[in-house]
Amino acid sequence: MTLLSSALSLFSQAPMRRGACTATRVYRPSAWQRLWRAGLGALLLLAGSAQAASDEAVVGPEAPLAPVASIAPVPFTAHYTLVLDGWPDVPITQRVSQSGELYIASMEASIKVASGYEQGRFTLAEGRLLPEGYRSGYRLAGIGKDYNREAPEAGDTRLPDRQSLLVLLSQQVDSQWSEQACLAATPCSLDYLDHKGRQRTLMYEIQGQETRQAAQRTFRTLRIEAWRKHREHKHYRIWLAPRWPGLMIGLDYLDYEDFMDKDGNRNGEVPPRSAHLTLNQLSSARQ
Repeated sequence: MTLLSSALSLFSQAPMRRGACTATRVYRPSAWQRLWRAGLGALLLLAGSAQAASDEAVVGPEAPLAPVASIAPVPFTAHYTLVLDGWPDVPITQRVSQSGELYIASMEASIKVASGYEQGRFTLAEGRLLPEGYRSGYRLAGIGKDYNREAPEAGDTRLPDRQSLLVLLSQQVDSQWSEQACLAATPCSLDYLDHKGRQRTLMYEIQGQETRQAAQRTFRTLRIEAWRKHREHKHYRIWLAPRWPGLMIGLDYLDYEDFMDKDGNRNGEVPPRSAHLTLNQLSSARQ
């Protein structure tokens, strides 16, 4: 994404705001693709429209493995609502499941005649997350695209996809918080592959621990602020629950573009959220 940002930047000219004929010919696939990335990617945190050539890093065999995680994933199903100003609420379903040694992390969303999904598969070896394949796609009125990536072979990059990244991020922040690492003065980073297999970098800082109510439960959460490298003005404030790696208790999208000085530094003000994600329901054997 910038998932939410891509959607928000386009909504003023998307199909719901245009004539049906024009939307069918020009806007529909692009509009849903951005909306799909908005909802899926954070959750995906990270897709986005076309990037500058300098941001199109090619992943080579020497790319590092994903870092070691500290908390084992637990299966769950979560239902969210994504609220975007001027658009219908978007229902999103997230699942982490396990079949033997294989874990599957997925998200899917739909509005009216449109739908999108993303799925990452991974295993764990000595606490390290190893990608085992990826697929995603979107559809709008029968028009759309699919992406597939098989398990890496020997010598290929072992970086996580976006769904696996969300699990990995949740696994690490608890121990990092206890060590007072990845704070505002020293943000941390995680490399991953986007839907097209391009290497990206997620930057994040841990802002604090909070108790939050959602889905008729009380959660211990860690609030992080995340952004994609080279897109410092588009931020995602996320409340993660470390006991359920990958689960988001809430998410706010913040656009700092109008709150920066001419040198690109923030002026100290916090913009109002332009979109937010709310957890409505959680099903899991872990209480």
